[in-house]
Amino acid sequence: IIPLFNWLSGFIGNYGLIILLLTLIIKLALTPLTYRSYLSMAKMRVLNPEMTEIREKYKDDQAKLGQEQLKLFRKAGVNPLGGCIPTLLSMPILIAMFRLFPGSIQLRQESFLWADDLSTYDDLIKFGFNIPLVGAHISIFCVLMTISSVMYIRMNMQNATQLTGPMKTVQYITPIFFFFFLNSSPAGLTYYYFVSNLVTFGQQWAIRTFLINDDEIHRRIQENKAKPEKAKSGFAKRLEDAMKQSQQIREMQQQQKKKK
Repeated sequence: IIPLFNWLSGFIGNYGLIILLLTLIIKLALTPLTYRSYLSMAKMRVLNPEMTEIREKYKDDQAKLGQEQLKLFRKAGVNPLGGCIPTLLSMPILIAMFRLFPGSIQLRQESFLWADDLSTYDDLIKFGFNIPLVGAHISIFCVLMTISSVMYIRMNMQNATQLTGPMKTVQYITPIFFFFFLNSSPAGLTYYYFVSNLVTFGQQWAIRTFLINDDEIHRRIQENKAKPEKAKSGFAKRLEDAMKQSQQIREMQQQQKKKK
């Protein structure tokens, strides 16, 4: 990240624009991972009606529920962790950005929009007294970052087919937590996260509009389900065996209770 940041600094004098271009370049580089993540979520969305039927049918037998879900995923050729893996692979870049802005000497005394110094927090809103977990100010960039994060979660909640009831509400806790955590962080960092969220909105719209078609995905999944079942991977076999063993133990325990 640092060589790219320094290269952009060589011909652009406004560090706000440098952060904007840096964000665009990084998001463009991560586009293949982003596409894989959205494709996986689209597959899970298409399978949601069948998943709902399985959950209703085996709601009283968690072991059997897990087996039937894995069976459905395997037949459809869907990886339930496909949406998480790209996110994990992009984490090193997020960590690098988190370390870049607080330690960047170039950002000191560099202003952008309402922020007088991108190396520290923007304190356009001041209280004159300390509020627990917030401090004596509110960072506008941090507020924009939080709002955009909440909007992103809300837009994608329809893809979270495994989450129901209170679990969906929990998803909103993370951006609120980050508001308190980053309110006193450099404005350059919260500005980066805000711009990153905006670019993600654009990527998501473009991928869903031009690259992902739910009807086509559904057709391919049905074709995969009609094909002869492939040999299970070592991990899948061990996981299924563990679930079967758990179910057998549970059945034995239930039989013992009935005898008593």
